Amino acid sequence: MGASNCKETPRQKMIGMMYLFLTAMLAINVSNEVLDAFTIIDNGLAQTVRTFEDKNKIIYNDFKMALDANPNKVQSSWDKAMEIREMSNDLCKELQNYKVELVKIADGPEGRLDSIQKKDNIDVAAQVMIVGGEGKVLKKQITEFREHILNLIPAKDSTFKHTISQNLNTANPPKKKAGDPDYTWESLQFAHIPLVGAVTLLSKLQTDIRSVESDVVKYLFNQIEAESFPFNKLNAEVISKSNFVLKGDMYEAEVFLAAVDTTLNPKITIKGGGELKNFDPITRRGIYRRKATDLGKHSWGGVVYYTSPSGNVTSYKFEEDYIVSEPQVVVSPTKMNVFYAGVDNPVSVSAPGFTAENVRATVDNGVLIKNGKGYIARPKVVGKDANVLVEGKMDGKWRPLKSVEFRVKPIPDPVAMVAGKNGGSINKNLLAVQTGVDAVMDNFDFDLKFKIKSFTVSTQVKGFTRDEKSNSDYFTPAQVKLLKNLRRNQKVYIEDIKAAGPDGSIRNLPAISFRVK
Repeated sequence: MGASNCKETPRQKMIGMMYLFLTAMLAINVSNEVLDAFTIIDNGLAQTVRTFEDKNKIIYNDFKMALDANPNKVQSSWDKAMEIREMSNDLCKELQNYKVELVKIADGPEGRLDSIQKKDNIDVAAQVMIVGGEGKVLKKQITEFREHILNLIPAKDSTFKHTISQNLNTANPPKKKAGDPDYTWESLQFAHIPLVGAVTLLSKLQTDIRSVESDVVKYLFNQIEAESFPFNKLNAEVISKSNFVLKGDMYEAEVFLAAVDTTLNPKITIKGGGELKNFDPITRRGIYRRKATDLGKHSWGGVVYYTSPSGNVTSYKFEEDYIVSEPQVVVSPTKMNVFYAGVDNPVSVSAPGFTAENVRATVDNGVLIKNGKGYIARPKVVGKDANVLVEGKMDGKWRPLKSVEFRVKPIPDPVAMVAGKNGGSINKNLLAVQTGVDAVMDNFDFDLKFKIKSFTVSTQVKGFTRDEKSNSDYFTPAQVKLLKNLRRNQKVYIEDIKAAGPDGSIRNLPAISFRVK
């Protein structure tokens, strides 16, 4: 008999890729739009969980009716189904408690899941799930649930067992190369992830639990009838690798009859575009493929025709949906939302669904240099946008994920200051002990220095204007003498100020004036 009831709903398969997106969220300055997107995804997950729960109620009701009709035949499978329901309920309740706990730690005792305040808090998930050890506990619970499920499925249904193993995979990530750190499953899930992302991830796990519960209970139910011939209940089944497809990628799915008998010769017809390839007359399975060229929701389906031993032809319709979306990429400058020419601009780049080793970035205006876990952007042309292209490695090939634009601006002019003042009244004694003029970057986040190259001190001496020039940032002896001879209420001007930036450019700074107190 073939594996049956492995089917996932379109919403659940889409969320499968969203789960991968969340695990790579490492950018430290995530925009509000991205955080709000996680909230939308979490709302969708909550609806999916409710849908699975309603679906499972129907399956259990059908199961109970079969038990009442034939207890001797159904009792063993019914007992297994009840064990699965109890474990699923306990695990989903535990996941819900984790979500509530994380929100209350971040937002306070009054924190609510439906109105998270500190969505961008990247500390609380790691604090509870990694440092606090709850992630290790959760991993153990999911592993025990998965192994219990797999023990109920015979080895001959290897495809179904593999699907369950993948949906509930808690293995530690493998090392890419010698010397890499030993990452754990919990660190991969909850390290450097914003609060709203952690809540969404836990909702995704709830969805996986309910999905597996639905598939396995339906499998047990169908196997009751699959043990008999002729079959009195058959379902057309579809298993796709993923129901969430990146634009330009290939959507792929298996189409087959559940509880297949090798004497049957089903015929499968397809509607909605695409084609059925590699139909195997032994396994009675076909691979459906369709190029994902357009964004949005896509539907397809068809009919499986089955000839019974009596010669009657019975048809079983099936329908499937999948969603094609733009790749989700997070690119954020570490310090501000623009690039400045002439300085190193730290940039964090990550692509949900990809590990750091499988993501790379380039820029078309200047250079982007790998620096530890991030990048350093050095734009070249001021006024021309810098487009950061992010690529991800899939199936051994680099594919463009998204291009993000950044404005390129010149470094702003510094402010000339003496004794920390850029004009106004100044005490004569304070002015007399100053050694020169400073160039200060006022309200600028980058740690860079400008150096004064020259300036002129100007004031009135016996009715005539007296100018003294310095070719450095220090007062010359003549300028010092001029400053010491200033009288009360006399004005002094510092003009023709030139400063050199870290990129070697010379800036002409505005004059500053002081009135001696």
